[in-house]
Amino acid sequence: MTSPAATAPSPIAAPPPGAPRFSEARLVPDTLAMAWRSLIIMVRNPGEFYDILIQPIMFTVLFGELFGGAIAGDVKAYLPTIVPGLIIMNALTTSQSAGVDLREDMDKGVFDRFRTMPMSRIAPVLGPMVSDVLRYLICTCLTVLTGWALGYRPVNGWSGAAGAVALATGCAWAIAWTFLLLGTVFSSAQAVTSFTVIVLFPLTFLSNAMVPTSTLPGWLKAFTRNNPVSHIVGGCRYLLDGTGSAADVRSAIIGSFLVLAVMAPWTIARYQRRNA
Repeated sequence: MTSPAATAPSPIAAPPPGAPRFSEARLVPDTLAMAWRSLIIMVRNPGEFYDILIQPIMFTVLFGELFGGAIAGDVKAYLPTIVPGLIIMNALTTSQSAGVDLREDMDKGVFDRFRTMPMSRIAPVLGPMVSDVLRYLICTCLTVLTGWALGYRPVNGWSGAAGAVALATGCAWAIAWTFLLLGTVFSSAQAVTSFTVIVLFPLTFLSNAMVPTSTLPGWLKAFTRNNPVSHIVGGCRYLLDGTGSAADVRSAIIGSFLVLAVMAPWTIARYQRRNA
């Protein structure tokens, strides 16, 4: 007969000192789980879709009708200028929410719960960034479709439009890591929002996105020439209509990889220090 002592469960051994509390072997499944969580949050909060569903349509119609006659003589002639510019402008405006969402989750203590779970410690950062790709794709595609509804026809057809959407999405995703870093630096979501507006306003409006740079004063022309947004816009115009230069496409891609190589490790390092 077996004694009660023999059937009693053995105590769980304590982890050895210095053992990691997180399992990076689960990086991929945990990242996908966090991406799915982010998508569910967006679905359950319709306000999350305002910037990706309403803004592209509103901006394209508003700026096209407002500046078309003054700059190009009519709206249709202005669309090859404004549509490529708005593709990246709308994507960048959407990407700023990455830092705001991160800061809000940190303030709510969501990441404190993740710290107690045996999961990848960087998945809570990577997951929302993966799901944000869908936001950028929707935003950029709506910009192109709204331009098409107003009469814009890309010279390179829909293949060129797909290339411009892919370029703008990739660049916006890389730049979003900068806004994500701000989410770990500032102490409130409001501070992140205020600072990103200060950064985005000159980068987007002081570029070649809306007006030809040939009429600008010398100092402003020099700024727009070296503005990274101008290179992305030039790359989108080259892919859509063959105008501009292929060098802008290369500059946009190389610049995005450089931003990603610097900002992604920096953001993850700061996040890990804040949630150690």
